[in-house]
Amino acid sequence: MTTPSPSVEGFLTQFHNSRPGLSSKAFGSRPLSLRGQVYASTYDLLASAVTNENESALDLACGDGFLLARLGSHVNQDLALFGLDMSAGELALAALRLGKTASLLVGRAQSLPYRASQFDLVLCHMALMLMHDPAAVRSEVRRTLKSGGKFAGVVGASPPPSPTRSRYLQALSRCARDPQWETVQLGEPRLRTREGLVNFLSEEFSDVVVEDLHLPLRLAPEELWSWLSDMYDLYLLRPQDRDAVKDELLGSISSDCSADGRIEFPLSMRYFHATAK
Repeated sequence: MTTPSPSVEGFLTQFHNSRPGLSSKAFGSRPLSLRGQVYASTYDLLASAVTNENESALDLACGDGFLLARLGSHVNQDLALFGLDMSAGELALAALRLGKTASLLVGRAQSLPYRASQFDLVLCHMALMLMHDPAAVRSEVRRTLKSGGKFAGVVGASPPPSPTRSRYLQALSRCARDPQWETVQLGEPRLRTREGLVNFLSEEFSDVVVEDLHLPLRLAPEELWSWLSDMYDLYLLRPQDRDAVKDELLGSISSDCSADGRIEFPLSMRYFHATAK
């Protein structure tokens, strides 16, 4: 059995317990296109992995249930829905959103509380690349998937360079971390590269496909700050330093604005799907 990484899992749990629902707020209304098909969000892209043959689906790190709700609206069948998350705060919102349409549990992805070969489909939105001991997560996903079942997810990727992002990173670098999170390293670097993700999944899955996703983000400066405020980076800092980052960033990005007063802040992600051997 794997043991938790107290700093990483403690930070993620505390963040999501105190600020539940931020992931769906950040990504739930960001449209994208892939292979000529337009999706309302990365959640809708994942929901498209469901087929009429699927009988059961697990949303791993389900958060506030946004993806599970999408699954329920995308599929005209009696699909059994399951959600697991470390954060009781997120699951409380999920329970309000979903009612009795999904079975929700508090738990860790490294030790799933489900029987072998229980699911046709396991989905994971913007969480796999953050998880401690991802090899244990992969093995647990494979254990709980039926042979021939599908594992699909969206992970973060290194964003394209932009002047605004550089200014933001510089502002962050000038601030000290909160001592309790000094050793936190969020994520496995190899899962943020295409080759690393393919090699990782191929150890227990076949037919691995990884595709790049590009999400254009154009926001006014205050809107951009609001969006950044929902990300993890700021909450690794000492609370008193967060305002310093805001002041420095907003004071330096006027030259980055277009004529309409908005700033380009492009995002990159990757969509993967693979079949259980």
